[in-house]
Amino acid sequence: MLKKLAGSLIFLLTAIITAASADQAAWIEKPDAYKAGEMINPGIVIREFCAPCGDETWKDIKVKQVEVRNTDARFYQIFINGEGIDLAYTYIQKADRWINLAMLLGLNVSGVPEFLSEQQKPGQEIGSALIDKILKECSDKAVRTTDVIICTDNASELWDARLNKIYNQLRAVLTPNQKNALKSAQLEWISYRDSEFELIDSILPSSQGQKHALAGAQRRMEIIRNRSLELEAYLNLIKN
Repeated sequence: MLKKLAGSLIFLLTAIITAASADQAAWIEKPDAYKAGEMINPGIVIREFCAPCGDETWKDIKVKQVEVRNTDARFYQIFINGEGIDLAYTYIQKADRWINLAMLLGLNVSGVPEFLSEQQKPGQEIGSALIDKILKECSDKAVRTTDVIICTDNASELWDARLNKIYNQLRAVLTPNQKNALKSAQLEWISYRDSEFELIDSILPSSQGQKHALAGAQRRMEIIRNRSLELEAYLNLIKN
């Protein structure tokens, strides 16, 4: 019974770490698909960036051809230069900002930042220092408290992607016994994180105003950030 439970927990951990990279907004309903198609014109450049997949940088794609295809009876997909895209990982330029296309359309996606930062350069890994810079840059430009909350939530998504990547990198250099210890510790941390998030929602409900909402967003981000830095410290010790 205990072996079965342990196996289920390990499977759950793997699912938690990899689920975020699944398709989110590849197949969408017809009105959203045609609206997205109207936003992507031949000749422009779009950016492809999948934070949950562990992408270290974005990829520029020069649009030559745009198609909206009916994938089944209900759903449609956007094809750029003959390749299907997921709007959750697609960014288009609006004014001086690169904004997530799925979010721009109001689609429900997770694990992705709403904006790409000006600090981020092609070929540059989105490491710990850069995430902090992205948050500061976004917060400095914020006009309202709600804008700072959005900046903080975006940073949380980046930290979560960073955590998943560091976890997998650390696991790759460990012995079998060490891997089991890491899984056990990470499962306990996930339980702690979920409990803390519930506590945050209880003590700092967003319904009590923006001050509480911001404090809650910052606390959630710090929990994920701290864990990412902890695992990164182990990785650096092993490599050095």
